[in-house]
Amino acid sequence: MNLSAVISQLAALFLMILAGYISARADLISPQFRQKLSSLALNTAAPCIILSSVLESESGSADMAAAVGVGVFFFALMIALAALLVRVCRVPRAQRGLDQLMLVFTNVGFMGIPVVQSIYGPTGVALLSMFILIFNLCFFSYGVLLISGGLSLNPRALLNTCIVAALLALLFGLTGWHLPAPVETALSAIGAMNTPLAMMIIGASIAHSDLRAAFSSPRLYLVSLLRMAVMPLCILGIVAVLPIPRMLAGICVALAAMPVAGNCAMISDLYTPEDMTASQAVMLTTLLSAVTLPLICAAMLAVLA
Repeated sequence: MNLSAVISQLAALFLMILAGYISARADLISPQFRQKLSSLALNTAAPCIILSSVLESESGSADMAAAVGVGVFFFALMIALAALLVRVCRVPRAQRGLDQLMLVFTNVGFMGIPVVQSIYGPTGVALLSMFILIFNLCFFSYGVLLISGGLSLNPRALLNTCIVAALLALLFGLTGWHLPAPVETALSAIGAMNTPLAMMIIGASIAHSDLRAAFSSPRLYLVSLLRMAVMPLCILGIVAVLPIPRMLAGICVALAAMPVAGNCAMISDLYTPEDMTASQAVMLTTLLSAVTLPLICAAMLAVLA
């Protein structure tokens, strides 16, 4: 896909975010309704698009296995980079756990799926499902340890609808099995809701956030610089010289360029409810991604062409 087509697709996504913002400001989407929509998107639309993308794609078992391997490598690299950057930037020790959490875990679901689908189509989303699988495994293990200081782990959190969908996607991808035509049609139709629904939820979330607090925090500007520019450029430089399939390399860069994951805000609210840093970082990096994401995608297409 050429750069103009990518920018056009990204512009459409941000117009959906604007629609969600306007709807929330007009009281059409309340905070409570937004939470219900988030649950619908995460537990219904996202799993359906993960499954339907695998069933519709032409990826073989070798491609899916390669995606698992690259996904493991990608998150290991992100963890190492985040640990290095917080030390190079002399982040206070008390803040390192949360800052590393926000640097490692990006919005692979709400924004990752629509962006990858815009660039690489159903095949890209099929391969992305393996990254989502690794994301969940890492987030609910390593991520919890970062934010809780190693206090607790909840293995049951590893089983959620997206990770079950990703496991089923891996099964279908490796075996080539298919579901009855009506089931696949239903999955595709429900999954089609994911992109507009997710984008409008992000817009509504911005409308319900404290913009002034986010834009007045020096700590958040450092996190945003590292998350939205330094880390994706580092990932781009690394995958460009490795013998990784170009589509998988592009998915790595795209995911590294995503805003801070909403999961970070939710888990921070669980362990440190008085600290709004993660929620503000999600909002600020999402806004900044309107500028940084097209630039990173342009660099990615130029380097990985």
